[in-house]
Amino acid sequence: MKKPVSFSTSSGHSFLYSPFRNKILLCHPAIIHLYELDIAGVDLKQYIDLIKTGQQSIHLKEYKLTSDELLYQWKKYRFLKRKRFFKIPKPINLEGRLASSHIAGNLTGIQQVIFETTEECNLSCTYCTYSKFYINKERGNRKFDPAAAKTALNHLLSLRDKKSDQLTVSFYGGEPLRNFSFIREIVDFLNTSYGNDFSFKYTMSSNGLLLSKYAKFLAAHNFAVSVSLDGDETGNSFRLLPNNRSSHELVTKNLDYIKNHYPGYFDRCISFLTVLHKRNNFSAVQDYFRERYGKTTLTSFISTSNIPDERKEEFSNTFLDGMHHDFRERTVREELFMAHPTVKELANAIEKYSGIVFKNHFQVISRINGDEGTRAFVPTATCSPFSLRVFIAADGTVLPCEHIGRNFEIGHLGNNELKINHKSIAGWYNGYYDKIRSLCNSCFLADNCKECVFNTGIETEKPVCDYFMDEQKFKLLLGNAFNLIENEFPLYQRLLKEAFHE
Repeated sequence: MKKPVSFSTSSGHSFLYSPFRNKILLCHPAIIHLYELDIAGVDLKQYIDLIKTGQQSIHLKEYKLTSDELLYQWKKYRFLKRKRFFKIPKPINLEGRLASSHIAGNLTGIQQVIFETTEECNLSCTYCTYSKFYINKERGNRKFDPAAAKTALNHLLSLRDKKSDQLTVSFYGGEPLRNFSFIREIVDFLNTSYGNDFSFKYTMSSNGLLLSKYAKFLAAHNFAVSVSLDGDETGNSFRLLPNNRSSHELVTKNLDYIKNHYPGYFDRCISFLTVLHKRNNFSAVQDYFRERYGKTTLTSFISTSNIPDERKEEFSNTFLDGMHHDFRERTVREELFMAHPTVKELANAIEKYSGIVFKNHFQVISRINGDEGTRAFVPTATCSPFSLRVFIAADGTVLPCEHIGRNFEIGHLGNNELKINHKSIAGWYNGYYDKIRSLCNSCFLADNCKECVFNTGIETEKPVCDYFMDEQKFKLLLGNAFNLIENEFPLYQRLLKEAFHE
């Protein structure tokens, strides 16, 4: 955050945000007027004297103000300035570095290991990142070798504190159930060899085509399965079988089978992932899952990364043109609440910028936000490698997670060995931070970033961040949040009670 900013709501109310105080103040437009004159270098005392003598007129857009009113607001402005409301805080220190010791420490408490069970898939989704629309390596048909997976697990579990939280072991694809023998062997291995010392949770992402075939095993081991489904048959029509026929009927038939034969398991462990595009709708999708399965679905927009220039127009025509997603529709928002994008954005704005949310007692008694010391942070919101999870591809490539391209390999599994060089990884990450730092230094969200460096094109000459926020965009963010508070105050009250009250 570089300096205080003013913003207004559709109702005409004016606000000032102080990054030094980390507080938002409802204020008279004259306060903002005086602040803008002040930062422009105008001598305010001389300006006020001219107002008093009638030698200077008052110019406020769409607001009539007498000289007496301005003088009253001038007193308020001076009070706020004395209390350092307008003080520009020290820039956030983004000179942080990642040490190899951090990586070694992360490995001892890693929370999730994800195996690319197989590269094979029994769908040919039009928007698949391996389709013609994306820059990618050609998909192969490699399957993960169980012996190699056991080598990786033995290595990681040998580093692990036995008192740590449970380890989540996830199976990814392709379609992971195309290599079911691998899944069964790894589950049996972990439960037999390590079941007395560790607790395991098993998860999977699946397209649903083979669910009924392996339902008994999945239910017996309480597999948490996220099924990719984009709503009704029309909404799901980009998810095609290899013969270009719809997959919807087959997937829903399998889901109905599990729901009827394993109702408790279905309720506990089956969830849904939905991609939003022009053939579905956020509200309609939620209605579909609520009415058919008594559940909601986690939604995301179709990926627009790694599309070559010559395909962008066709991509837009195919998936984006005509999209309409009304995230503000009240009934859906009230039901989903914290899972709803608009509510999440409002909660983030309140937590980060309102000055009324405190995580500990020190924040309550500390009066100043802008003098936090010289602690160094690394740029972006990139996870420290192995702090949460690791993804191991079928060819042995080790990646920070399943969403990152293979050109960012940080290790390799092969020849009965899991090779991870802590020093090299730290060097790679620090190089990424050095490259993105200048962009982050000019961003109003630098201290509250939510972007991963691997989504910025960090491998290119000039990385670009979709979340980069200049002053105008930041004003719009705060204005949208306060518009929602003013127009739907009960929602704001509920948010304070359910999200922040303890």
